[in-house]
Amino acid sequence: MNWTGLGAIAAALWLAPALAPAASAPQEEDSVPYVPTPQPIVEGMLDLAQLGAGDMLIDLGSGDGRIVIAAARRGASGLGIDRSSPLVARARMLARSQELPGRTRFEQGDLFAARIRDANVVTLYLLPTVNLALRPKLLNELRPGTRIVSHAFDMTEWSPDEHRVVQEKNLYLWIVPATVGGEWQLTMADGRTAMLAFDQRFQQISGTIDGVPIERPVLRGDRLRFVMPTPQGPQLYQAIVGDRSIDPDPAASPKGVTGWQALRID
Repeated sequence: MNWTGLGAIAAALWLAPALAPAASAPQEEDSVPYVPTPQPIVEGMLDLAQLGAGDMLIDLGSGDGRIVIAAARRGASGLGIDRSSPLVARARMLARSQELPGRTRFEQGDLFAARIRDANVVTLYLLPTVNLALRPKLLNELRPGTRIVSHAFDMTEWSPDEHRVVQEKNLYLWIVPATVGGEWQLTMADGRTAMLAFDQRFQQISGTIDGVPIERPVLRGDRLRFVMPTPQGPQLYQAIVGDRSIDPDPAASPKGVTGWQALRID
């Protein structure tokens, strides 16, 4: 773990409705010593992320590059970002020695200025204050469905989607949620319309259709699922959330409601 010189960072808050503001970045320089992640923990982090060939991993605070190198061995591409020039140089040397430079890249830079949108897996081994300060960037810049894995430290009120213990060390997984909070006009296959409204706090959601509460809502990345009680029985909605629309998931169970669409009103 190596991350120094946080400085005065203006971390923008995630603007999804009903989400609580995240803590601002620390205003004084922190000095975080480099602490290598044991290899079994590295592999446990990649297992938790379900990293596979074709994935793009970014390791924020990459140290000697061992997470990026392990990802490359699994067929993924990886980028490591660290503030320490000697560690970046060492990571490049280790990648060359294992004949992995084509799938690995290492840059010296500020974690808060890094371009991370291309990642579908992000790994962290930082400090609690740094995780919290990075949280708005992760939520704002990463695409829904991106997996984030942290060694040792969580993100306070953003509860992990999964938690594992490997060799007595805590590992946490979050799936970046789509922004579903707000009001949507739901149009059914027969042309009937209704008001679909969601309250959202990170991946935790609740909602109503024309004021009637939905049941068993689940949001995982951009995949949405809920049940609408009706006099004819429960109706299952399985959907993909876009920026301005919610559409039936074509890969979902055939038991779900089809032929509908919801468009954002606000």
